[in-house]
Amino acid sequence: MAASSNPSEPVPTASSTVSLREISKDNWRDVIDLDMLDAQRGNVSSNARSLCESHYSEDAWVRAIYADEIPVGFLMMSIWDPEEWYSIWRFMIDHRYQGLGYGATAMRLAIEHVRTNHPGAKLIRLMSASPEGKSEHDHKPRVDAKHSPYKFYYKLGFRDIEPIDEYGEVEMGLELQPAAVGN
Repeated sequence: MAASSNPSEPVPTASSTVSLREISKDNWRDVIDLDMLDAQRGNVSSNARSLCESHYSEDAWVRAIYADEIPVGFLMMSIWDPEEWYSIWRFMIDHRYQGLGYGATAMRLAIEHVRTNHPGAKLIRLMSASPEGKSEHDHKPRVDAKHSPYKFYYKLGFRDIEPIDEYGEVEMGLELQPAAVGN
């Protein structure tokens, strides 16, 4: 969905309500039209590729990220209860909607989804470019430090759980603490 040039159409703001919604025949085109900055392309595969991959992965859980009624991002998780494997597989906010808090809110919603629906989960994993960026590999372009999402994930509580690899990627994890019972 392109940013509207029609002033009567709603435009999301920093105070918009963020939600995770199923991707359906009604919104999949809007989701694949979401895009990132060219300098961010090495961080994540396209939404079209991710949706296709999710169709053939029994552990994939995909959602569109909405701000009010506007799709602004994409989330793909790997949720595999038999192995207690929970990971943020793909995550992006369209470049037009970055810096408004939608990403942090969507990540909190994803974390809460795992806590609520998979109470045995102890860790959520993800891969990130290191704070110094990463080199070109696996058909993905180089990512410089300025466009690494590492600091974003770190602010949300994710920490390195594996050393930085030879390409500049690092596996991060967020330990899921049991929810506090009333005081």
